[in-house]
Amino acid sequence: MQTPTKCKPWAQVPKQVFCMVLLGLGLWSCAGDGARVALPGKVGATGELVVVASVDVWNGPAGDTVRSAADQPYPVLPQYEPLMDVLHLEPELFDRFWKPHRNILMLEVADRVDTQTPSFAFYRNKYSRGQIYMVAKARTAEALAEVLASRSGEMMSLLHAEEAQRFADIVALSPNEVLAREVAQKWAIQGLYPKDARKAKEMQEFWWMDRQLTRFKGGDNHDIQQGFFIHSEPYTSPDQLSLEHVLDRRDALTKRYVPGPTPGSYMATERKYFPSYEESEFKGNFALEVRGLWKMENDFMGGPFYSLTVVDESRGRLLTMEGYAYAPYFDKRPYIRELEGVIKQSMLLPVKDAVPAP
Repeated sequence: MQTPTKCKPWAQVPKQVFCMVLLGLGLWSCAGDGARVALPGKVGATGELVVVASVDVWNGPAGDTVRSAADQPYPVLPQYEPLMDVLHLEPELFDRFWKPHRNILMLEVADRVDTQTPSFAFYRNKYSRGQIYMVAKARTAEALAEVLASRSGEMMSLLHAEEAQRFADIVALSPNEVLAREVAQKWAIQGLYPKDARKAKEMQEFWWMDRQLTRFKGGDNHDIQQGFFIHSEPYTSPDQLSLEHVLDRRDALTKRYVPGPTPGSYMATERKYFPSYEESEFKGNFALEVRGLWKMENDFMGGPFYSLTVVDESRGRLLTMEGYAYAPYFDKRPYIRELEGVIKQSMLLPVKDAVPAP
């Protein structure tokens, strides 16, 4: 079956820009990345962007442009959550406490030689390891707003990808090697899984792995669950690449294998809120990315999910890797972004390198 090649844009950020950003990650300037000084680790909350700008610039069109980009809703969550949380900082307060922050955007309006042409530059590791540092400058506030508007999609795409990757990097420090080996043997995937993930169900056509967490809020501990599904089917027709087919197959499998806490309850896709659907490329293979909401039929649980379906031509199959989150007392964005980062670390093993079954 021939693999399709076209790509469609992401709901919030153009996919072609997203791809360009990822391609350019290794090409950026690495100010402060030399061997002379050991950089500290980055600080700051996940999903947070510090914008350093004067009050006039922040309250003007440039600040409006940044806020508009960052305040876009994160795709398909049960309630509004922005793509990024923005903190404004005046330049005189930008001291050594703030410089190591994970994501920094500097805005400057000045009449100098280097501002006659508006510019927007990305840097890595300027003041801390793993930092994203961005500088936008122009001679006038209007020109600064224009350059920000032209690069805002690229900026948000980069920050999203980087935040997802950062969690995967943490998981990679202490991965679940046993689970990864078992996944490789069964599914021919080189995957990355948190140390505390465990198999909840192991069927011939469907694996379910979950991760149980506890977080403190409001004077009490609350349960959080992150889960992974893996399943595949023979690839025989381009019709299998439609959103309808992906969701119907998902619902058939979760109804069969993912029961809820009460008798007769099971996981299903929430169809009242239409999922987002993107055609993309994943490690050289045509892929589909679906972001949506799940619910428990005959119960009251629910949350977001992220699904990646890859056309594995070498094995003639469609392979789906999915992550879902359940965090009723917390924002969902960080948990689903973490799952996306882990899933995107997966790689299809070449046929010759597939791990043989024991």
